[in-house]
Amino acid sequence: MSSSSTAASPRSKVSRVLVIVNPVAGQHSGEEKVERLRGLLDRHGVASEIRCTEGEGDALRLAREAHDVDEILVMGGDGTVMEALTGMLKNPHPVPLAQVPAGTANLLCRALAIPSDMEEAVELAVGGGQEGGVVVSTDVGYLPDHDRYFMIMAGSGWDADMLADATREMKDRLGFFAYLFSGIKNLFTLRTTRVRATIDGETFRFRANTIMVVNVGEIYGSGLALGEHLSPHDGKLNLIVASPRTAWGLVKAIVLLLMRRVTESEDLHYHSASRIEIHTSRPLRLELDGDLVGETPFRVEVVEAAARLVVPRRYAEAKKLPSEPPGAPE
Repeated sequence: MSSSSTAASPRSKVSRVLVIVNPVAGQHSGEEKVERLRGLLDRHGVASEIRCTEGEGDALRLAREAHDVDEILVMGGDGTVMEALTGMLKNPHPVPLAQVPAGTANLLCRALAIPSDMEEAVELAVGGGQEGGVVVSTDVGYLPDHDRYFMIMAGSGWDADMLADATREMKDRLGFFAYLFSGIKNLFTLRTTRVRATIDGETFRFRANTIMVVNVGEIYGSGLALGEHLSPHDGKLNLIVASPRTAWGLVKAIVLLLMRRVTESEDLHYHSASRIEIHTSRPLRLELDGDLVGETPFRVEVVEAAARLVVPRRYAEAKKLPSEPPGAPE
């Protein structure tokens, strides 16, 4: 992360962009999204190569092999963005990554104050807008046993079951409410399990039904956060273990989390750490940023300031983050 200034400066306008589009993300047709996006980029005078994904791994491969571009622009949901970011982290010539939200939840865009409107998001991505985009460095989580990265969280238990039961058909029909419906359904099938957590070398034991390792835990400007002092810019991950035995107990725990009143619940355990290892007495589903990737056990570590993301200047200034100056070399 650059330390030359704590003021966020707008970037120079980018000229060459690789665009990675997930055509099945969200509720609009892929062809419609691509044509509108192409028109917006042409209007800004940006040379673009637009590539559509056809299956898992495509976004990662396209980003890893990208060269001779100023930026990668991803139009899709959180899963597509994280897959592309993983590819960029593996690219020997990494460039900043920008987003156009097109998924069901778009949690990362919401957390980083990326506009939901396509035109505004493109303007932010390519530079020259009234607000102006800046590039900031952001921590990521890494699971060495899976060779997978995550930006928002790794989760097991209730949240992973909720994602597993929110089918593509449900998301196409209900949008974000598919997750709400699935989450409520899974409240009534809660089962606790024994958890052994090794946190920066120290071992703790819990009974729990939900385990979350959080990197991005706050929606910018909403006042909602999964606890206190959560930041993807502090070089730490945050372990949240929820141990209520009833549906109502988990609802109360979630409310207290969102209100940042973690210490008021005996059913919530919170730790900040660089390395975390989780073992459970029975296998639990494991999800990374909304993608199911396997089961417990898992190990995770923080990779500090590994990602370079395009965000609004107001986000960088509110977080007091240094940013790359205009025309900074890649």
